[in-house]
Amino acid sequence: MAEKVSILVVDDNEEFCQNVADILEMKDYAITTAYDGRKAIELVKQNGFDLILMDVRMPVMDGVEAFKKIKQVAPHIPVIMVTAYAVEDLVREALREGAFGFLPKPLDFDKLLARIQRAIPNGALVLVVDDNQNLCRNMKEFLSDKGYRVSLAYDGDTAVQMAWENNFDIMLIDMKLPPLNGLETYLSIKDIRPEAVVVIITGYPKEMDNLVQRALRENAYACLEKPINMDEMASLLERIKEQRAKGILRKPE
Repeated sequence: MAEKVSILVVDDNEEFCQNVADILEMKDYAITTAYDGRKAIELVKQNGFDLILMDVRMPVMDGVEAFKKIKQVAPHIPVIMVTAYAVEDLVREALREGAFGFLPKPLDFDKLLARIQRAIPNGALVLVVDDNQNLCRNMKEFLSDKGYRVSLAYDGDTAVQMAWENNFDIMLIDMKLPPLNGLETYLSIKDIRPEAVVVIITGYPKEMDNLVQRALRENAYACLEKPINMDEMASLLERIKEQRAKGILRKPE
C-alpha cells in the first residue's frame, strides 16, 4: 500500500488549521499541524514532509522567515504560502526564495487541491503561453505524452498570475501576446521568479528580433521559431531537465 502524501499545515489560527486538516484528510492526505513558525521548523527537522502549507502573517516568526529557515533544513520540500492580507512584498520575497506559490484566504479548496497536485513532484511542470489556443492545446497534448505536466495561458496577464501561484520548471512564452508582449511578460515573471527557465517563441523573427534579443540578454534560455518543430522542442526541454538535475544550466550557443 502506497504511503499517504504528508502535508504540514502552519497557521496561528488553530480553527483554520483544523478545518484545512479535516478537508485534506478526507482526500487521503496525512496532515500535521503547527501554530507557529518555530514549531514548524522543529517538525520539519523531525519528520520529512511532502509539502508545507504556510501562513504568511504569524506572531513571533512570520511565514516567510520560517520558510527561509526550513529551506536551509529541507530545500526540496515545496511550500505554498497562504495569506488573508495584502502583503505582496512578503509573498514576492518568498517566491523569489523558491516558494512554490501562494493562495489567498479564504481558501478555494478546489484550487488548493489542484495546487497540491502540481507541487508534488511527478513530472516537470511546464507553462505554455500563447494566444493561439489551438497551438497551445497541440503543445500540451504533445508534451503530456512525454510525461510533462502542462498548464496553458493565452495572455501575458494570466501567465504572470499563474507564475505567482505555481513554480513552473519551464515556461514557453510567445513574443506576440495581449495585453503584455512576451518580453514584458517574461520580465514581470522574472521579477517574482528570478530563477525561472524561459524559452521564447516567435512566429515573427524579424519583427520581434529586438524583443527576442533583449529577452535573451535578460537570461531567457533560448528562442524557438514557429512553426514549432515539436521534436526539437522536446529535445530542448529534456536538455533543460538534465541540466537542472545536475545543478548547472548552460544556455545553447
